[in-house]
Amino acid sequence: MKLEGKVAIVTGGGVGIGRGIVHCLAEEGADVAVVDINRDTARKVAGEVKASGRKSLAVEADLTDNKKVTQAVQDIINTFGKIDILVNNVGGIGKTLLARTSLDFVDQKDAEWDENYELNLKTQVLMCRAVAPYFIKQKSGKIVNIASIAGKLNRSQHMAYSATKAGVIHFTRTLASALAEHNINVNCICPGVIYTPLWEVYGAQFTQLLPEAKGMTPREYFDKFLVPRVPLKRGQTVEDIGHAVAFLVSEDAKNITGQSLNVDGGMIMN
Repeated sequence: MKLEGKVAIVTGGGVGIGRGIVHCLAEEGADVAVVDINRDTARKVAGEVKASGRKSLAVEADLTDNKKVTQAVQDIINTFGKIDILVNNVGGIGKTLLARTSLDFVDQKDAEWDENYELNLKTQVLMCRAVAPYFIKQKSGKIVNIASIAGKLNRSQHMAYSATKAGVIHFTRTLASALAEHNINVNCICPGVIYTPLWEVYGAQFTQLLPEAKGMTPREYFDKFLVPRVPLKRGQTVEDIGHAVAFLVSEDAKNITGQSLNVDGGMIMN
């Protein structure tokens, strides 16, 4: 097991991609703190990790709040005595976009941009800022930020989401440069098309607002319009992302830093 004896934090670890990452890290031997705004899902996933024989801690926290971020990190330190790995997985498009009746740029509200910044970029900045001092002190650490291929695509439907995911990619590069002298690796993963409970919520909006999707279920829209765009002709899975994370935080990737890895079936080939 590549991560035996390591302690990992996974934010947004209670569902979807985050849950997949938690399980893949635990399978490689890591003990995992599951941080999520939803207490029940965090406890459920932490329980699954414990049942597999690893240690785990469920932490309920709103990671857009700096005080709660600080407290969450301290609780994890108090429980495990250290942190070796940070995976920033919290993200989304926010409630304001879901309430829109149009996907046009001119109809976008200030709150939509604010929510996307808070969810997709601020949470990662705050978590990195809270954990970095521990990594610097121990002269080691692995950080993986979860972005999206949306941060590399020119699509206007979810512009605020795409812009903040692009911000995550650039934040990763600049943070990797800043922390390299302390033996800290910082990388980014850009997932492609993955059918998760969160995507299902967003997909329901497409079926309401896009003429070609009228009358479809979110799953039908996903299979008809998204999967065919993938060169490998298949959607990705949460385990695909989890295995990529497990690689990047292992010693196999000790000389990889400042990179954004597309796990997308070939949708973006650069």
